[in-house]
Amino acid sequence: MAPFIFLGGIIKMKLDKYDFKFGLGFLREINKGAEYNLHGIVVNAGLEKTLPNLMGRDIETLVEVLKVANKTEKPRISDAEIERIIEECDDVEALFEELIEELKTSNFTKVKTMNFFNPKAQTEE
Repeated sequence: MAPFIFLGGIIKMKLDKYDFKFGLGFLREINKGAEYNLHGIVVNAGLEKTLPNLMGRDIETLVEVLKVANKTEKPRISDAEIERIIEECDDVEALFEELIEELKTSNFTKVKTMNFFNPKAQTEE
């Protein structure tokens, strides 16, 4: 069983006693250092740079995403605590799946996440 609990409506996940929110604060933070200039337009690509690593089941990316998603919440989780929880998790695969599902449902990450998983749908519209 995954240690996450979907709290619904507020785009939050719960891991132990910590909340993780995938809202505007998460998006702003994940975009830091991940923007590029396209013909004079600044494009934020934090999510696009993160999703392939999540799909590849990169543990360091999982830690970073959880850290960023908790940044606006209280209590704040330490890096050591995130690592401890992940290391003690019986099903890390389920943890990745739950995280990706949350990114698919958040109003702030849904479109980019769904386009990443189904780019053909974006061109068909």
